[in-house]
Amino acid sequence: MLIGKYMLSRYLPYKVLLAISSISFFALLFPKPWHFLGLISYLYLATLGLRKYYKSSNIIFPMLLLALPMFFMKSFNIIENEEKVRFIINMKNIFQVAGMSYVVFKVISLYIDERNNKSKISPIDFFNYTSFVPTWLIGPLDRYKRFQSDVENGYQNINYAFYSKGWNNLLIGLLFKFMIAEAIRRLLLAHLVDDGSFIYHASYAYTYLFYLFFDFAGYSLLAIAFGYFIGIQVPTNFDKPFLAVNPKEFWKKWHKSLGDWLGDYFFKPIFKDLTSRKIFTSIQRQNIALFLTFSLMGFWNGFELHYIASGMLFGLYSTVHNYYIYRCKKNKRDVVFSSLPTFAVKIISIILMLNSVAFAIYIFSGNLF
Repeated sequence: MLIGKYMLSRYLPYKVLLAISSISFFALLFPKPWHFLGLISYLYLATLGLRKYYKSSNIIFPMLLLALPMFFMKSFNIIENEEKVRFIINMKNIFQVAGMSYVVFKVISLYIDERNNKSKISPIDFFNYTSFVPTWLIGPLDRYKRFQSDVENGYQNINYAFYSKGWNNLLIGLLFKFMIAEAIRRLLLAHLVDDGSFIYHASYAYTYLFYLFFDFAGYSLLAIAFGYFIGIQVPTNFDKPFLAVNPKEFWKKWHKSLGDWLGDYFFKPIFKDLTSRKIFTSIQRQNIALFLTFSLMGFWNGFELHYIASGMLFGLYSTVHNYYIYRCKKNKRDVVFSSLPTFAVKIISIILMLNSVAFAIYIFSGNLF
C-alpha cells in the first residue's frame, strides 16, 4: 500500500487518479456510460449558469432545474404501456441513469452551499464529487466541502489508520449484506405465502424491515470501507435505528445522511418561507414543513403510490411527535407518560417507534398494494 502510494504520488495528482478511477469504472461496467457523463455535464453547466446569472435568494427554481433529469426519469418509470409509446421509450432510455437521485441531491446541496462563494468549482472537482463510485448508487450522501477537504489531503489520507478502519467496516458490511440480509431474503422472505391473512402481512412487514436494514446498512458500510481505502471519510449512515425513541431520533440513526440533507435543504427553507409570510403559528409552520419534507422524500423515491404514501406516513409520525413535544413543553410535563418511570417510557417509546417504522416500511415495499 505504502509503496503504491509513494509511486503514484510522484507522478499523478490525487484528484486526477480519483477521476481516472471513476471513468474507468463507468466505461468498463456500463454499456452506455455517455448517459451518465451527459447527466454530469448537464448538472455542471446548469450549476455554472445558476451561479453566474441567477441572483435571487429563492432556491426553488435552481432546485427544480437541477432536479429536472430526475423528474423525467421517475415520470417515465410510471408509464405502464410502453409498447405503444415509442418516443417515451427512447426518452426513458436517455434519462434512465442508475444513481441519478443521489447525484442530483449532491449537486443541489453543492449549489446551495456554494452559491455565494466566488471561487470557481473546476470540472474535475465537480466530477469527483458527483461520481465518487463507492457512494454513487445509494449513498451515503456527502457534502462538497467535507469531501473536497479529503481530496485536498490526497495521498496523506492513505495510511494505516484509514486502512484499518476500512477493513473493520468491510468485514461488518460483508456480514450484514451478503450473509444476514441474504439469509433473511432466501430463508424467510422467499418462503412467505401470501394468503391475505394478518399473520402474512405482519410477518412480511417485520421480515422486510430487517432485510432492508441489513442490506442497506451493509451497503453503506461497504461504501465507507472503500472510501477509507482510498483516503475518503464517507459519512456514517446507520447507528442502531431500532433503538430510536421517536421519529426525529430515528432519522438520525436510519439513513442519517439523507435525514440531515432533508433537514438542511427541504425543511429549513420551507419553514423559513412560511415564517417570512407570517402565516400560521410557529408549531403549525413546523408541522407543515415536516409533513411537506417527508412527502417530498416519498416523491423522490418514486412517483408510485407506495413511495408517496410511505413518505407521507413518516411525515405524519413526525408532525404528531412534534406536536406532542410542543404540548409537553407548554404544560411543563409529559402529557401522556408522566406517571411512568423513565426506563418504562423509553421501552414503550422504542416499541411504538419500531412498530410504526415497520408499518411505514411495509407500505414502502409495495407489497401492500
